[in-house]
Amino acid sequence: MYAITGASGKLGRLALQHLLTLVPAEQIIATTRNSQALEDLAAKGVVVRRADFSEPATLSDAFAGATRLLIISTDTIGQRVEQHKAAIEAAKHAGVQHITYTSAPDAATDAPHPVQQEHAYTEIALAESGLAWTALRNSYYAELLTDILPTLRVGNELLVPEGHVKPAWIARDDCARSAAFVLAGKSDLSGPHDLTGPEALGFADLAQRWSQLSGHTITPIIESDQELTARLVAKGLPEQAATGTIGLLAWFTRNGETRVTNVVEQITGSKAVPVDVQLRSLD
Repeated sequence: MYAITGASGKLGRLALQHLLTLVPAEQIIATTRNSQALEDLAAKGVVVRRADFSEPATLSDAFAGATRLLIISTDTIGQRVEQHKAAIEAAKHAGVQHITYTSAPDAATDAPHPVQQEHAYTEIALAESGLAWTALRNSYYAELLTDILPTLRVGNELLVPEGHVKPAWIARDDCARSAAFVLAGKSDLSGPHDLTGPEALGFADLAQRWSQLSGHTITPIIESDQELTARLVAKGLPEQAATGTIGLLAWFTRNGETRVTNVVEQITGSKAVPVDVQLRSLD
């Protein structure tokens, strides 16, 4: 039996769809806080159970009978380490033999951001659990660019943040596909692995690629955080939203290292999808 947490979320649903191509529906346990959201999958034979990370007592029953488990990390900063530890303990109690975990790039206990630290502490808990485990450190989702790039575009200019790190943007579906393959035992990778797209592209690179694909020249303009914030506010973005956007850009371009791997292909046998797919969807 193969169990997935957060099965009604974006990544969870995609992982379920891929898992259904690998194993029979009757061997899949989909756990979620909202069972009604998975009625369509229950109709196909998937076992749907309620599990709430904020209620650890629900986890053991939810994982009962599972031999392999995919833990999709929660998004509650400050609580997720304890939530993940509770899930790991519940998995051990239920007899799970292998855990796949969705982690983050540059996870380290001394990392500059709490998100990376929390993922690192979860990986430590996995290593200490005595269970076999694989942590897929998903790079930044390429789908984010369909919102970010139009926000940064002013006429034929693209406002580009300062920073030397070039993210290897990855399609969410590639992350889900990889997770499903590991969960199904189709890959023997263990421990932490960086899951990335096929190339590293900073925002200036994205402007150039966008220009090539659209046939319209889009010029990258590198500016400081203060200048970017002012330009976004002048464009009509509320100041709080502008500040949040700049903080996200700083996270992308100044945090961690630039790296590209072929782990998606190692796991699934197919290459990761290029970021061009998202860029072509933009006006």
